[in-house]
Amino acid sequence: MANDRTISGTSRIAAVAGLPAACFLMVAIAAFFNTVDINAYFDADDDHLSVDWPVMVKLAIAGICGIVGVAGVIFDRSVRRSLMTLPGIFLVALAAVFLATSVVAYEETATISRAAAIINVAYLCFVPTAISILGLRRLMIACLIGMVTNLIVNWGMYLFWPAVGVFEEELGNQTFVNRMGGLGHPNAIARTGVLSSLLSLAMLRGLGEHNANTASGQLASKARQAVSGWSRLVLLAIIGISLLTMAAAYSRSGFAAGFMAAAVLMIDRLFSRAGILISLSAVLVLSIGFIGVELLSEKMIRGDSVTSMVTKTGEIDELTSATGRTEIWGEAIRLIRERPLTGWGLNSTPKLMADFSLHTHNLLLHVCFSGGLIAGLLILILLGWNLFYGVPSPLPIVRSISTYVLVSGIFEDTVLDTFASPSTIWWFVVLLYPAIEMSRRASQTPRTGVESDSIPAYT
Repeated sequence: MANDRTISGTSRIAAVAGLPAACFLMVAIAAFFNTVDINAYFDADDDHLSVDWPVMVKLAIAGICGIVGVAGVIFDRSVRRSLMTLPGIFLVALAAVFLATSVVAYEETATISRAAAIINVAYLCFVPTAISILGLRRLMIACLIGMVTNLIVNWGMYLFWPAVGVFEEELGNQTFVNRMGGLGHPNAIARTGVLSSLLSLAMLRGLGEHNANTASGQLASKARQAVSGWSRLVLLAIIGISLLTMAAAYSRSGFAAGFMAAAVLMIDRLFSRAGILISLSAVLVLSIGFIGVELLSEKMIRGDSVTSMVTKTGEIDELTSATGRTEIWGEAIRLIRERPLTGWGLNSTPKLMADFSLHTHNLLLHVCFSGGLIAGLLILILLGWNLFYGVPSPLPIVRSISTYVLVSGIFEDTVLDTFASPSTIWWFVVLLYPAIEMSRRASQTPRTGVESDSIPAYT
């Protein structure tokens, strides 16, 4: 009985038979399936807002995650504490605004908007519960399993079923570019690649730090060293696949966000001997590649060849208009002005902006469009938290994901999707994890099979 009284809420919910394994499985399935988007292959004027089998599967996943999440909120004190921190309060407030404004959402998409608002609440409850049950390291592994499986399926379709796996993008003036497609839009696939590489890079660092802390002297067996070696090879392979995916998907915004996030993740290592060597090697490889392209194209370091390398059409206007995004942003702002207080509802852009895009291609505009200016103010506060507390965090994955969302959000609706993508899941993680970790430490209840206590939290 004495032991029972000292067991924390986290331990009680994690001790439920089969719950950790079920939670691990649901995280992996959500990471794989929530980015599956058949809308990527419909014409802009098609009505593709109906409920089909992928949507039904995602609804079932959201329902199960919601049940687990609500149980976590009820029975796990650390989950409740995480939602009562400043970022947690603003996330809850944002979810409440989406729920309230969905009541007056655009009539043709009202049902979808209301469902999306409820799904957002489900994942907001589920993510801190998953962190509490699994710990950060096992949560990373579960997400990697789902995302890498998604990438492998996309590569299979891209190489062996090009009718579906190749996305032919029309850029106007009879100009087309082939990008990796398959289970979704190339930009979404590229984001999956970016996140896979960031989590793998964070785990590579974590494995090294974990081994340094736990493998003391002769207690480190050869078997453990072999497992660590294989783990590193697997993670390096995932990074390689992710980089190839970003290249095949041809998402420059995704590459820029991933590059910045990886640089911030490794910022404390860049000025070491190894960091300087890696940085100089990367500059050398990029320089050789650039010169090679110039020589092969016989342009001899001319501006037009540089333009062709960073644009799809070879026109400089593509860069100044952010690949047509300036027109999309202008239309989004016009529609926001029509309903500044309530917005139009989540997932209403495919209907209202059919002549421009399925998305606003900007995180702030996406939130204002969906929930009004109050929601926009809340997302600005949360992004400010990412900037001033997340980016300087001592925990590599926190500062990396914070940077990724800040950079990617300039050009994409990176988070707060209809069904929580890995980007949304990990944005919730970096905002809520520190409170859960501090609560676990305060309870002084050890958890088996979870990452070492050397993982720092930011406050």
